[in-house]
Amino acid sequence: MNLLKSTQYLVTGIIGMGFITPASSSADTLGPYIGVMGGLNWVAAQDLNQNHLDFVEMQFNQPLDSGYATGLALGWRFPVGLRPELELSYRKNTLTQFNHRVYEGGGSIPGKGKEEVTSLMANLWYDVLNLPAPFSRFTPYIGGGLGYSTVSISGLEAGGVHFGDTHRDTVSAYQLGAGLGFELTDQWSMSLDYRYLKTRDAHFGDIQGLPQGDVRTGYSAQSLMLGLHYGF
Repeated sequence: MNLLKSTQYLVTGIIGMGFITPASSSADTLGPYIGVMGGLNWVAAQDLNQNHLDFVEMQFNQPLDSGYATGLALGWRFPVGLRPELELSYRKNTLTQFNHRVYEGGGSIPGKGKEEVTSLMANLWYDVLNLPAPFSRFTPYIGGGLGYSTVSISGLEAGGVHFGDTHRDTVSAYQLGAGLGFELTDQWSMSLDYRYLKTRDAHFGDIQGLPQGDVRTGYSAQSLMLGLHYGF
């Protein structure tokens, strides 16, 4: 997890290296590549469900307050534009309040806590190649991926009541994405990347301070990131 978090610091430095590298007019290198990404993460409000009842809604701080996403990618560019890729990503957001509190008769209350999601995805992107001048340095792409995400919530607190330490589950996930690449040199390219990630319900079991019963929630988020890629 510490390695994942550190990628957010690497992105700034590596992108700076890309800006001072001289440009080239040749196409992106085909074959293997590695990439880093980092940017903002928006999380949709999430209902906590127990015994078939949505008993509270978690609302999150959004960028630029707390939400961010980072990622590492390893892939292969083919001449036909297909680009299979393995991606490891990390997302984090903090809670701001709890809404629709069924057990307390409704209403909202300020809340604390954080949600972290680590995902391993197998992606397939399609690059739109050979755009006419003056757009030949740009490469739009679209695609998606399947994989698994570990969803964890920790430090939940509302009205001075603490709801246990860390609650975690690993579930299947999918993502959709699109972006725009820009060629810097024969090996280096930058990108602006959009991702929509959604998981199946994560099951946390009993949670301290709540009635007994499996507590579950689904996760969905949208990320906007800058990326830097190096082709071998």
